[in-house]
Amino acid sequence: MIEANGGVVNFIAILIPTLMALYYGFRCLFQTEAAITEWGIGAASEQMVKICGCYALTQGVMYAIILFTSPAGAWELFAFSTIWAALFLYFSYTTKNSAWAEVEGVNATNEPIIVSGIMLVVHIYIMSAMSGIIYA
Repeated sequence: MIEANGGVVNFIAILIPTLMALYYGFRCLFQTEAAITEWGIGAASEQMVKICGCYALTQGVMYAIILFTSPAGAWELFAFSTIWAALFLYFSYTTKNSAWAEVEGVNATNEPIIVSGIMLVVHIYIMSAMSGIIYA
């Protein structure tokens, strides 16, 4: 399992987004009301929160499968996730610094910026350091 990923560091590089995706997917799909309340985004956001949860949980499951098998040939998934993380970081930052963040009741924290930043750094590492494995 670890050997197929090219060593412990590479395994951890895939494990981090796996755990993050599984956590947020679970939170959005099965703890929806608590997440909406914590984030202060309002009950009208439930459908979008669940859509995001479906994506996150799917990504987490796919990454878990890759961890237990091999990331060989999975460059498309990692490329998609790298682009997604970059967009997530940009829009998290611009949203945090927009009029939306000033709306009463909205809890505009730095959590999305931190999460997307971690995801982007890890995916850039995967795309570069693991290129010999993922492009196989």
